[in-house]
Amino acid sequence: MEDMIMVLDAFLAPGSELWMFNDVLEIDRERKLIEGGLDFSRLENVTLVHREGNAVIRRHLESLPLESFDSILILADESVEDSAIQADSRSLATLLLIRDTQAKRLPYKEAFRGGSFSEGSWMGDMLQASDKSVIISEILDPRTKNLLAMSKISDYVLSNELVSMALAMVAEDRQINYVLEELFAEEGNELQIRQSDLYLREDEELNFFEVMLRARQRKEVVIGYRLEDAERAIINPPNKVSRRRWSRKDVFVAIAEKE
Repeated sequence: MEDMIMVLDAFLAPGSELWMFNDVLEIDRERKLIEGGLDFSRLENVTLVHREGNAVIRRHLESLPLESFDSILILADESVEDSAIQADSRSLATLLLIRDTQAKRLPYKEAFRGGSFSEGSWMGDMLQASDKSVIISEILDPRTKNLLAMSKISDYVLSNELVSMALAMVAEDRQINYVLEELFAEEGNELQIRQSDLYLREDEELNFFEVMLRARQRKEVVIGYRLEDAERAIINPPNKVSRRRWSRKDVFVAIAEKE
């Protein structure tokens, strides 16, 4: 947790607030953070705000200004981490309670991503709340991700799988460790969304290899794209040789430094 706070402090804008909500007493929470190596005097961009409560009890969550948060991280409960299903169940319960509370507090809008649902419908309200703020849920069991993917009301991090994949890559090739360090550091290269006009002209016909070549001239690496009318990006497209006519509203996923 201490490392996560320091990383967030490096990434977030000055004046940001980091709210910590759990059932650990504030005095015990600060003591554990200090024992874990967190130096509060080194925090430059974020201010910690402590709140106590149970994340699966509605009235406790309703005491928070959930509708005003830009992003929410739901971390797996350490007390039940031995049971992945139980930990994920608590995380899902917290997610649904947060989305329901946000939906009730936010004004209803006719046009939003889940517009096929009627006003007052449970899923429609949830989807509208998901357009206001981002929720990232840490899950431990791979089977849980199917529920989150179907609901579209939260993104997720499958932490166990992520760590396992990173360890496997480094075990296969130690040089990969330098790549991971570069991507996860607060400075340097990271995943960026680039507008298509950085690499091509309107209605120009290029294949993916040619787009990659133009990106290399900018010292960037294009790894995928999302078309104007597509909901999801295509990473490492299987067909890189077929030419296509690109639009200015298409975007590319690139490994590059922030401009």
